[in-house]
Amino acid sequence: MPLTAKQLTIELCKILDPANTQAAIESYVEMQQRFLAGDWQPSELDGGRLCEAIARCVYELDGGTITHSQLPGEICEKVEDVKNQHKHNLSSPERTHICKAISLVYKFRSARGSVHISPIYKADYMDSMMMVHASKWIFAEFLRLAWKKDKTVIAETIAQIVQLEYSLIHELDGTPLVLDSGVTAPAELLLLLNHAENHRLPKEELVRQAKNNAPKSLAVAISRLLKENEIRYTGSAGEVALTPKGQKRVIEKIIPSIKLP
Repeated sequence: MPLTAKQLTIELCKILDPANTQAAIESYVEMQQRFLAGDWQPSELDGGRLCEAIARCVYELDGGTITHSQLPGEICEKVEDVKNQHKHNLSSPERTHICKAISLVYKFRSARGSVHISPIYKADYMDSMMMVHASKWIFAEFLRLAWKKDKTVIAETIAQIVQLEYSLIHELDGTPLVLDSGVTAPAELLLLLNHAENHRLPKEELVRQAKNNAPKSLAVAISRLLKENEIRYTGSAGEVALTPKGQKRVIEKIIPSIKLP
């Protein structure tokens, strides 16, 4: 059974330094929250914090040394140890892969306007999306190395952590539910499509999943969303898909306006 963020923290603190462990989990959750709320710069900054915390955890896993001050560049140089001068608990591929990913995210967030003032770059959706997905892999790999659980359990735990901390949509037995009962019909439909695999669903299934609005309201909402090009029909009969315009509305307007429990 997947664990909550608090439960996972307790589990990992039995293995690793509590301060670094808590920082890794908290920064991952906050990064996901900020991204879902359309808040790009904080999500990128949290990506940097995540890299620092996980780099320090990996350093402890690999050599048994605890640090609260060394930065990812210095740590990864020691962990990768290209000249093989030190004894390691982790294999060479394990050390190399996670260090390369950490370096990518850490350097990227510094160079794209989220940390330093830049005349060229500013934090945006595309940069945040890259960092969020790369960080999700880093977090999953960290759990695999430290927690020694099955990949399925790790994947379920990662999904559960964000779902419990950012309770916008709850999924049970494959069926999602928008938890804000006061959400409008268009917003509910867009949220469900944004949550769906490949951002598309048969129209009948989309209406079935929408529990907060009456069928008549949903039918009117679908017509309006089609007219506004926020959703569109696909090549499959009766299937609708979220468009980039619709997803932009979800990220920039709908999610930030919802009051979470």
